[in-house]
Amino acid sequence: MNKQHLTAGTLLRYTGKPFEGLDPQSPQAEFLGYNSNGWTGIWINYKGGIRFVSLSDVEVDHAINLTQ
Repeated sequence: MNKQHLTAGTLLRYTGKPFEGLDPQSPQAEFLGYNSNGWTGIWINYKGGIRFVSLSDVEVDHAINLTQ
């Protein structure tokens, strides 16, 4: 994913390795911001919890973003 596509509030679909608490039927998350040390890690809000994930583990959820 290219960093220019993400702005705060963009809705994402998590596609990476499963983590504790991930519901595969509901992988949507909200982009919060980039890690200050580089552009490969991002902060997301997943079901009310803040997580740090790799940029390569998410994609923009166009289906959700187009309906808003």
